[in-house]
Amino acid sequence: MKSIKLYMVFFCILIIFSCNEDDEDFSGTGTANFSITSLQEVENATSALAINIGIDNFNHAGGTISVAISGATYGTDYETSAGSDTFTLDVAQGGLITSFSIQPIDNDAIEANKQLTITLTDATGALTIGDNATLTFTILEDDDPLVAAVAFESATLAIQENATSATTINIPFDQETTNGGTITIETTGDAVLGTDYTIVGQTATTFTLTVPANATTASFDIQAIDNTVFEADKSIIFTVTEVSGGLSIGTIPQLTVSIENDDSPPNPLIDFDASNTTSYNEDAGTITVNFTLSGTTTAAATIQLTTSGTTDASDFNFGGSTANPYSFTIPAGSSTGSVAITITDDATVEMDEILTLEITNVSGGLDAGVNLQQQTITITDNDAVAFNYVEDFESGTDLATLGFENILNGQTVDPTRVISLITSNGNFSDVNNVNGTSDNGLNMFYNAGSGTTVTELLDNVLVSPIMNASGNMEVIIDNSYAFLNQNSATVTYYWSQTYNGSGTFIASEWNVMGTETAANMNGEGFGNNTYKQQQFNISPTGNFYIAIRVSQTIDGANYRTRWRFDNLKVNSL
Repeated sequence: MKSIKLYMVFFCILIIFSCNEDDEDFSGTGTANFSITSLQEVENATSALAINIGIDNFNHAGGTISVAISGATYGTDYETSAGSDTFTLDVAQGGLITSFSIQPIDNDAIEANKQLTITLTDATGALTIGDNATLTFTILEDDDPLVAAVAFESATLAIQENATSATTINIPFDQETTNGGTITIETTGDAVLGTDYTIVGQTATTFTLTVPANATTASFDIQAIDNTVFEADKSIIFTVTEVSGGLSIGTIPQLTVSIENDDSPPNPLIDFDASNTTSYNEDAGTITVNFTLSGTTTAAATIQLTTSGTTDASDFNFGGSTANPYSFTIPAGSSTGSVAITITDDATVEMDEILTLEITNVSGGLDAGVNLQQQTITITDNDAVAFNYVEDFESGTDLATLGFENILNGQTVDPTRVISLITSNGNFSDVNNVNGTSDNGLNMFYNAGSGTTVTELLDNVLVSPIMNASGNMEVIIDNSYAFLNQNSATVTYYWSQTYNGSGTFIASEWNVMGTETAANMNGEGFGNNTYKQQQFNISPTGNFYIAIRVSQTIDGANYRTRWRFDNLKVNSL
């Protein structure tokens, strides 16, 4: 038994001596590797980031490891604790790790992320390079890119029909754009592309300009097409409808270019006299509509007048004639002309009626003028005092001065995106003819961009001034849409006797007159920017309000909307 104990003591001593001999054995080779393959750090980091290189065992006699860094500029983008982008690290005998650090250098320049490639290039002594000899180190950019606002230099511009060179349309930016982008421009107006003008390099009325990074302006060229035909000046309306990338829409998104006629008429010109009286009571009897001539006729001329509006043959006649169009003659040697119209006085209680006269054809010794080819006469009913509210939005600097208020109904998009009063020449409907044009009206426009990944709510309610009336009423509002495929908004028309001007929209206080969508209007044949006249009948028992509500969920599929409204009319029936 005693001998067994002695044997065990001897065995333990032998093991201890064997271990000590292993600890002192440095005859082996250590393999150096990165323990990870990638790291990243923000450009404005306040402290350096340590990079470790591991050795796989301690039974080595030491040596050196060479390191090379590429992919960015040393001293501009980063620094190392070794003071260079190529350096050698010492590894002591039996060492299991060596390290160095990288410090990104912060600057104000807006640039892409920088990616460094750190490579173990060589080893000496009792060291070798392993398989994980490369590490990528990304320096993350911390400066925000510059987003430039794009706008035309002015809202109007005139060019000559016979101009021999193209005119450059400049779109200056308010600052340099870091990332560039695109500008989409929609062209409207009575000038015809390819007939009255060309856009250099473009074949369609909607086109896109590509803006490079760091640009401060964009431009395109237009060229008027000269002809020998005397005609009225033509207009081209350029509208920035969409931008992408590092761009936003600025303060002058629309430019109207007038192409000024350079041809002389072969005959004197005829226009309506601007001083004509344009409003008459129903009992006015026979009235005279005068015309102005730019010179004296040398031959007799025949003038054709076409009538339209809310009147019909029972409301007026031309000396007994109800022909439409109606023709009359101006003799040779005349410097003026006129036509007599008899207004019919009836006993019917009705709304005021509109008679629109238009010169639609001129032959003989006169030519159609360019100043006033259409004139509208209002015939006021004299049979009863009826409620008659008309707001055509052609006056007033903002909606508040006209008695309207905007209510944001939980809207999360920009709170300035509301139904607002704007000027856009010829892009609104005429107060007397939904197919006619006017220059001012209401606009709702919002564009989150085709790449948006955020879901937001646009919900704005426009409330009219109070209507001090009751009984059977007709409500008329003109509206149009744009961006059919991305416009999923619902337009709802309301009236209310309960609303008290609180500035808060509570649905239970309002009665729905009707709803409208772009898809519905398109299905009815109303195209982009074509006005539809909405007509509703209501029967309030006391004073009331009218409201228009535009609501839409803005997301990646339905990222933009535009609705235009004009000519709110409320009349007794």
